[in-house]
Amino acid sequence: MSANQQSESHASDDAHAPLHPQPPALVRPAVWPRLLTYGTVLAALSAVALGARPLVLAALLLSVCIWIAIGMMSPRSGIFARPALGCAPGRGRIALTFDDGPDPAVTPRLLELLAAHGQRATFFLIGRRAQAHPDLVRAIVARGHAIGNHSYTHAWSTPLWTTGRLAADLARCQEVLMRAAGVRPRWFRPPVGLFGPRVESAARRVSLALCGWTLRSNDGALFGYDATRVRARVLARLRDGDVILLHDGAERSHRRPRAPEVLPALLELLAARGLRSVTLDELLAPELESES
Repeated sequence: MSANQQSESHASDDAHAPLHPQPPALVRPAVWPRLLTYGTVLAALSAVALGARPLVLAALLLSVCIWIAIGMMSPRSGIFARPALGCAPGRGRIALTFDDGPDPAVTPRLLELLAAHGQRATFFLIGRRAQAHPDLVRAIVARGHAIGNHSYTHAWSTPLWTTGRLAADLARCQEVLMRAAGVRPRWFRPPVGLFGPRVESAARRVSLALCGWTLRSNDGALFGYDATRVRARVLARLRDGDVILLHDGAERSHRRPRAPEVLPALLELLAARGLRSVTLDELLAPELESES
């Protein structure tokens, strides 16, 4: 082959090669917060063993407590678990997810809005509520949406439970959802979004994959976020590949979810940007399977 032919061949190869390496399709937490947490714990233990000054011990113990709190409250930290958070942009897809239902006053309204715009979502259901409203569970699935496991009891103390106790609670929720709709969920999102040290092992024991989020709407915030502020937050931060956390239920009966007031504008924005909301299985499952 002549030099000119070789040059043309290389040019042709370069034309078909990607300009930049493709990023991982599945977005997961970074590793460094977990390593830094372990390092802080080791430093604190070493300081105790070496008889460090009280001020140094107090500072290290405070640092450990802060990292533990971050690990429980932020799925992005990856300190106690490494859930699927979202996917890389470029596919024109996002996943709307709703926690804490089903709620007979809210869930049907959301189903109607989603149907009117031809969008699909995933509903993380509380087992005891699904047991009380199996017709709503069936309606969610019949409309083409997915259901996820949000535990049976939805207790704030879940992160402190043993692996066995949490796994039993998740299995109970699985059975309730299976009986109601004939579907066994793939995904688990911990109650209140708290990722404790045994959440990952308990979910694995029941063959569930952990799901976090990339965009938290704060529609379940106790104070400071009315519907207008929630709507502005979501519309400003929405990106291709996001998993968006909303609520179709509330922990306390006197509080109403803000999702019905936020969803219409959000669905209009998806249409304007050419984005499509799909179920978590459609968005994440292929990438999850490619990791295994």
